[in-house]
Parts: sequence; C-alpha cells; structure tokens
Amino acid sequence: MLRVLSVVLVLLVFSLPTAAQVTAEESLNRLGDEILENFQSFYPVLATNKGIHKYDYRFTDYSPASVGAEVAKLKKFQSRLLQYKPDLMSTDARVKWRLLKSNVEIALQNLEKIRWYQRSPYIYVDDAINGIYLILSSPYAALDARALNIIARLKAVPDLLAQAKKNLRRPAPVYLQLTEEYIVTGISFFRTMAEELKVELPPLAAEIDGSVERAIAAMEDFQGFLQKVTPGAEGAFAIGKEAFNFKLKNEYFLDYDADSLLRIGETLFREADSAYHAYEAWLDSNRAEVDSIFILTCLTKQDLLDYYNWEIEQTRLYLTQKNIVTVPEDIAECIAVETPQFLRNVISSIAYQPAGTFNTNQTGYFYVRPISDSLEDAQKEAYFRFINRRGFKGSVVHEAYPGHHLQFYLASLLNDDVRKWQDNILYAEGWTLYCEEMMYESDFYGNDKRRYLNILGGIRFRAARIIADVKLHTGQFSIDSAVAWMTEALGSDSSFIRIEVNRYALQPTVPMSYLIGKGEVVRLRDDFKARQGENFSLKDFHDRYLSVGMIPPKLIRELWGL
Repeated sequence: MLRVLSVVLVLLVFSLPTAAQVTAEESLNRLGDEILENFQSFYPVLATNKGIHKYDYRFTDYSPASVGAEVAKLKKFQSRLLQYKPDLMSTDARVKWRLLKSNVEIALQNLEKIRWYQRSPYIYVDDAINGIYLILSSPYAALDARALNIIARLKAVPDLLAQAKKNLRRPAPVYLQLTEEYIVTGISFFRTMAEELKVELPPLAAEIDGSVERAIAAMEDFQGFLQKVTPGAEGAFAIGKEAFNFKLKNEYFLDYDADSLLRIGETLFREADSAYHAYEAWLDSNRAEVDSIFILTCLTKQDLLDYYNWEIEQTRLYLTQKNIVTVPEDIAECIAVETPQFLRNVISSIAYQPAGTFNTNQTGYFYVRPISDSLEDAQKEAYFRFINRRGFKGSVVHEAYPGHHLQFYLASLLNDDVRKWQDNILYAEGWTLYCEEMMYESDFYGNDKRRYLNILGGIRFRAARIIADVKLHTGQFSIDSAVAWMTEALGSDSSFIRIEVNRYALQPTVPMSYLIGKGEVVRLRDDFKARQGENFSLKDFHDRYLSVGMIPPKLIRELWGL
C-alpha cells in the first residue's frame, strides 16, 4: 500500500507545473494582453469589428512615422516571444504562444512585406465605410452615445484618405475599379445614415450634417484622385509565391506550399467535377414528376424576409431535436436582412455579419440578396416555389446554424482573450462547408435528392476557388483569365464569377480556406473517432470543435493530443 501511495505521489509531483513554468505562463499572459492592446490601438476598425469599442472614434494612422513605429513594436513583440521555450509550457500555453507568434508575424508581413497600405486604396475606403457601419449596426450602447463615435470617425475620414493619397504606389487596376465602386455605394450609405440619424437625434442634426458632408467631399476627392493616378500592371494585385507560402505556413499552420496546394486543388476539382456530373446524370434519369402547386400571388418582400427568419429558427430547433450539436438556450438572435448597399459589389450572394466576439450583445446579421420592393408575377412565382421547397435551408446551415452564427457565439463565451480574438478562416469556413454535407447526411433535407447536387456543386465551386486563389496570387492568372477559366469550368454566369474573382484579388489565401479547411475538420473527426472507439459521439466531436475558439485546426490537434 505504501509503495502504491509513493508511486501516486511521484506521478502527481511530475504532473504538476513547476514554479518556473507558472511564472513563464503568467508572463506570456501579460505579453498577450500587450499584443492584443497594440492591435486594438493600431487597427481601431478591427477592434470595433471584434466588439471592442474604446477606439471607435478614430482610424488607423497610416503615416510613415506611425507605420514605422508599429513595425518596430511588432519586431519587439516577436523578439520577446522567441525568448519563451514553448516545449516547457503546458499545452494550452504553448497554443497561446503559437497564436500570438502567428498574429505578430502576419501583421508584420502585411505592413512590412506586402504593404497593403501602399498597394490597396480599398483598405482605406473599407475602413471609412465599414468603420461607421459597424458602430451603427451594433447595439453595444445607446444610439446617442454611438452617434458621437460615428461623428468622430466621419470627421477623421478626410485625414485617412489624405494619407492614402500620399501612400499609394501604382495600385492594381482591379483595386482602382473596386474602390471607385465602393466609394459610390459608400457615399449613398453615408447620406442615408445621416438622414436616419437626424430623425432619431435632432440635437445632433447640425453636427451630423457637417461631418457627413466633409466625409463625402473627401470621398469624392479621393475618387477623382484614383481616376488620375497611374495604375500598376494588371497583375499588381498578386502577392507572389513567397508571401503566399508564408501565409500558408504561419497563418494556417499548413505543411505544404503553393505548388502543392495547387496540385491538391486540381485533384479535388477533378474529383468533385466528376462526382457532380455523375450525380447530375443520375438525377436526370431518375427525375420524378414535379407536383403542381398553387402559386400565392400576394407574396411581398416582407413575406420573404419573414420566411428567411422562420427557416433560421427551424434549423436551430432541428439541431437540438436531432442531438447534432449543443445550441445554448439563450443564444443571441440571427436576423436575416438585405445586404447593405455599400457591400453589394463584393458580396455576390449571401454572407454573415457577426456581432464581434467581445460584444455583450451577440445579435448576428444574415445578409441576403436584395429583394425588390414591388415583385412582378414571375418573381412571385419563383419566390413562392423557393419557399415551397424550403430553398433557404442550405444557406442557413452555412451562415447561421450550425455554421457561422453558432461558432461566433460560442467563441464569444471563451474566457481566454487571445483565443477570443482569433477568427482563423481555415477554422471558420472549413467548419461551415463541413456542415453542409454533414447536415445532408443527418437527413436534414428528407428525401429531396436534388439537395445533394447542390452540396456537390458547392464542393466543386470551392475546389475551383483553390486553383484560382493560387494562380491569381502567384502570377499564373490575370483577373480576366481567372474569370474565363472559372466560368467555363463551372458553367456559371460570368458576371457572378467576376464579382467572386475580384474578391479573391483582395483576399489572398481566403478562397482556398473553405475546402482545405473542411478536409482538416474531416481528418480531425476521423482521428478523434479512431481514438474514442466505441465511446465516439458525433455531437461530442462537434461540441469540442466549437469550444476551443476559432484557431487553426492543426492547433486543435495539439490541444487534443492527436
């Protein structure tokens, strides 16, 4: 008995963290707080997007002195992080260290290597417009308090755009085109917002008017500047293979480079394309007669929005009833709304706007395609058939439940600010694409075999994105050649594809993240299942995946010991 007790005590002693380990991890926590505070201060609109509002009154200072100072700070953070010995840390602390190191390295790459502030006029206009919209759309405080920050940011727009004019170096033609379109929709948004705010807050009407008009004048002046600026080469949007590889390794923790990723994408596309066409042929030969339905011709725009929101709630209930994943009873609302006007040149279909993981109010907005105020008979018939066949279900799976709304809400519940700050796209989009097929397999669509063709089409589309992403940013595709290839390969409308490709030019490595991320989720699930054996539960896997924060899947492996 004494021998057994002594062995247990020895095991306990060796399993407890040492004093040095505790001290190092406490030091890392303090450094993490410094790094996050620095990001919030330098990128105020990003902080607003995350739900942190202490810098809502201003924008990033992109002056050479400010950028130089920020690069110096990031290098000091990088140096301090390298002084730690991650192999001597607990698993949680080691993952935190890897996340902080990644965040600093990617921030350095963006400022010092890629230099978005010199390449892209879009980032300035996006800050100006989105920085206002995020305050307006988030009910984190009373409207009169938020309006003061909106006014302060509006007043800062002229200085922000003046910096852009000094910083830009021969921007790519696609960036000039997208930014000019964004300015037009942004000015429209500013005017509409001003009118609505003046009605709600009459005492601030004069200040709102003055600040909006100055902001609009600055936007129009910047638009004139962009029309005269000397553009760069057609392919100047490409970040290059070296920068692309750096992102794959240091942002997503992937073990392969752009060349390998391209080969993976081409293989996935061939497989998905073959599966899609084979299933399409099977459907054509087994197509049942379509039942005739009575068309409700009094359908209105509000009826459609009501249907969208009803479908969101029905999907939430289904997840609980079928025991697929845990959905908190008090989860915040996800509300379907039309895509804001100023975002319609880069959002071609649907999207989700999260509340920001640090916001106390977690209401999320599901952006849907604009609906005409007055519907023609043909539109009414098409929409009614869409409702009759429950056509919105697939979109809800990706954007709301169990997709983005659920994952962002659960991330907001984390106690660790470093984890709460993350929104790694490989994690986020990989999960939502995984959910599309998983929900089909859970019988969510009943006997509607046509739904699987949509799922295969989604996989095929995301595989094509991998190819376009790599080839665009390593100089193998121009915008036009990417549009031509995707249009032919997918049999899609070229105007839709052009909107997509324009976004890919703005967001290197984001397009590849959907299908690559899904593959990471599937491998995690399969490896977790192999370890759990008979104790494996799909619901348990889903709950565990959603509980760790939006971090790269490889770090989840590390946390789980897989």
